[in-house]
Formats: sequence, C-alpha cells, structure tokens
Amino acid sequence: MRSCFLLALFPLAACAGASATVEGSAGGIQWGESAFVFVGARYVVISATELDCRDVDWVSRNYDEGVKPTDLNVSTLQFTFASGDAVEKGKFLIAQGGQVQSTIVNVSGDVFREFNAVGGTFEIDETEVEGATTGSFDEVAFDDGTLSGSFTAEFCVNLKP
Repeated sequence: MRSCFLLALFPLAACAGASATVEGSAGGIQWGESAFVFVGARYVVISATELDCRDVDWVSRNYDEGVKPTDLNVSTLQFTFASGDAVEKGKFLIAQGGQVQSTIVNVSGDVFREFNAVGGTFEIDETEVEGATTGSFDEVAFDDGTLSGSFTAEFCVNLKP
C-alpha cells in the first residue's frame, strides 16, 4: 500500500506517483499535466492548481449555488460516484443523475463557478483499498469544452463520503 507520508514532512509536496494528463479545455481552464491527483471515498480529484491532501476536505457530491466550498483558490476536475463509499473498477457513462458525475470546481477570490459535465466515459482500471487508483476518461463534455485523459491518483484520507 502506497501512502502520502511525505505530506507530513513537506506539506506542499504532491503525493509521489500521483499524476494526470488532461487534454482539452473546459470550465475556462486550459488543462494539462498535474501532480495533484487524489482518490478517496467516492471521489477522484484532479487539480490544475497546487493542492495538498489536507486541503480537499471540502470536496462534496453537491455544492450550494453561489456558496464557495473553500477559501482556497482552486481549479479541480472532480469525478464522483453517485453511491457507495469507494470508487469502483469498471467503465461508466458520465451523466447528471447517473452512476458517475463530473464537475469542474473553480474558486478564485470571491468567485465560485461550477461546471457539470453532460456526457463522456470514466474508467477505473485498477484500485487498491487506501492505495493508488489508475484510470482514464474520454470525451467528458462540458458546455464550453471537452476533456480526455488518464490519471494515477494517490489515496487521500480527507476525501469523505
């Protein structure tokens, strides 16, 4: 089992081995490479901005309109399983109200914007209990763009069901 024990020594360091490649733009963000990729409970979170596992306790299935979920400036791509307490191995369709949903959360100063995907696929290839998860996503469609990519996420205890 791999863990992010280095976070205690280097609080701004990303988890060793965590990475994502995101192709495309959506939510007003030109995505790319990220070393800030977390999995926990029913979530996979890819951050376009530097983010620490300790700082993702705000991640939720639903957000209140106009209410910032965090005081941090963040841009995240979030995949959420609708039920259960863990991500599952397999291939899933992305849809609002479906088994997997995808959301871009963008907080900058006092501005909070949320973008919900209307389609695409999400696949978990491998997952370990409290360990790494690998997978990919394809043609995840938002109103202003489409994202595809792959990831290796490290377990983050701060992601709660």
